[in-house]
Amino acid sequence: MDNQLPKPLMVLLAVLQGIALTLLYRSLEGATWPASDPIWFTSLATFVVSFPLLTLLAIEQGNIKKLLIYLLPFCLLLSLLGGYIGSEQYPLAWVDNDLLTATFVITSLVASFKALMYIQQFIDKEAIHYAQLFKLSWRNFLLFIECWLFVLIFWGILKLGAALFDALDIEFFTALLRKEWFWIPTITLAFAFASIVFRGLLNVEQSIATLLQVLIKFLLPVLTIVSLGFLATLPFAGLEKLWQTGSGTSLVLWLQLLTLFFVNTVYQQASLQRPYSIVLHRLIIIGIGLLPIYSLIAAYGLWLRIDQYGLSVARCWAILMCFLLACFSFGYLVGIIKKRDAWLEVQNRVNIGMGLIVLVSMLLVNSPILNFQRIASDSQIARLNDGKVTLKEFDYNYFASNLGRQGYLVMQDLKAQIQNSHPEQVAIIERMYVNPNFETIEELETLSEFIAHSFFWPQQEAFPDDLIESIFNKMHFSNWAPLSSHSFYFIAIDLNNDDQLEYVFIDETNHFTEAKLWFQNDGAWQQKYMNTDNPAQIKLLKTLLEAGKVQTEKPRFNHLKVGDVVFTVANDVPN
Repeated sequence: MDNQLPKPLMVLLAVLQGIALTLLYRSLEGATWPASDPIWFTSLATFVVSFPLLTLLAIEQGNIKKLLIYLLPFCLLLSLLGGYIGSEQYPLAWVDNDLLTATFVITSLVASFKALMYIQQFIDKEAIHYAQLFKLSWRNFLLFIECWLFVLIFWGILKLGAALFDALDIEFFTALLRKEWFWIPTITLAFAFASIVFRGLLNVEQSIATLLQVLIKFLLPVLTIVSLGFLATLPFAGLEKLWQTGSGTSLVLWLQLLTLFFVNTVYQQASLQRPYSIVLHRLIIIGIGLLPIYSLIAAYGLWLRIDQYGLSVARCWAILMCFLLACFSFGYLVGIIKKRDAWLEVQNRVNIGMGLIVLVSMLLVNSPILNFQRIASDSQIARLNDGKVTLKEFDYNYFASNLGRQGYLVMQDLKAQIQNSHPEQVAIIERMYVNPNFETIEELETLSEFIAHSFFWPQQEAFPDDLIESIFNKMHFSNWAPLSSHSFYFIAIDLNNDDQLEYVFIDETNHFTEAKLWFQNDGAWQQKYMNTDNPAQIKLLKTLLEAGKVQTEKPRFNHLKVGDVVFTVANDVPN
């Protein structure tokens, strides 16, 4: 096998990949093109990573041309989808969509491994059979893990050597490891070297795969017994206890997924060969035949949640997983009913077809067709428009933290609709979208901007200039918590009936409302925290202040003082 590998081409590919990744990294560090344009950057990074990596895992001396014919279009398609994911980062000043990027990375890995095993089958011009697909998937996955394990150990040794030289005051190697033009090509070359070595030792992957399959062979009966025991007790316990866990649907889907994975690991050959005794074999067949029940339970649980709370990104993923697992489960059930012990013939066809469906699904979720963020935002805003949730109950923060560009667009439309009628909700939306520019962590705001952003009651002239400046100096505004994510209120009022004004400063955000009493002590301004009781979760005090709804309230209970020890009664003590 080692002689069948085009080693010079593999090394050249790794060098070119290292150069390309170095240039992309430099553009990211310098905020220049293509890093300044997420569409181009994500697209190029996707191709530069995926094409060389998949090529190193599959290329052989006799299949170079055939591999490129299949692999190049797939990687270009993946790159195109990466461009779409990049477009979901706009507008850059207001959207932080790292969650979508992470999802794209994971789904692209799944799609790549699925596509690679089919491509390898096409190249070999063999009839596509699940047993061979399974063998290729295990081989590619283990080879990928082994290569990265080698890279991590190799990099750890370099770091250890640099630390040893540092101890001798020789910092050249530590400085070298920080240079992107060194460490990026080093990693790509190490991965290529590892792929050459491990692909020449196919027995290693086969031995590891055999070991894992043996372990799973022993675990499958245990999992089946757990599954059957759960189904047997469910009619007596009822579904309510399952839903009360808050993760009932997830547990059901995980049990179904593990069972399917274990079954497909143990049963691969479409023959009458049985890996278990007749008793265990029948038990497992029963467990497989009952898997559709889990699909029905999960679907029912999802329906309840969606009917009550609408769609979210997580529920969209749950629907997709439920659909895919149901297709596997019902397909196997049909095979068992029709073929009985020869059901593996049906399993072979189901797995081949469903493998392609999984591949297509992983691609579609990164396209406009199955943009879960758009689907979820449409669902949530429809619930608002239908009156199923009020503007006060609406979860605005979910749109900013989970729905990226789609959430931003919907919130801007909503803000325009309620601009004049619901100022508190408008303020919540405006605070959510602040410029996520993390290039520096230095103070960005000025005193004049702070004053312009604050509301003074009854008027600004009631507050000493040095007090306002002292409060501003305590705020330490940075791009991690910019001024626009807060609302500030200055209130001058006599709190202790001594005919002297006390000064209260209130900091209001979407997550908290914090008040401090400011006073002079020995000529310096000091602050004291004030307890805040906001049961109605009011998010915009400005409208109340403008309406003049400001007054003092005496405590219902005086303080109890024993010597120098003072006891106070909480405000929430009932009458």
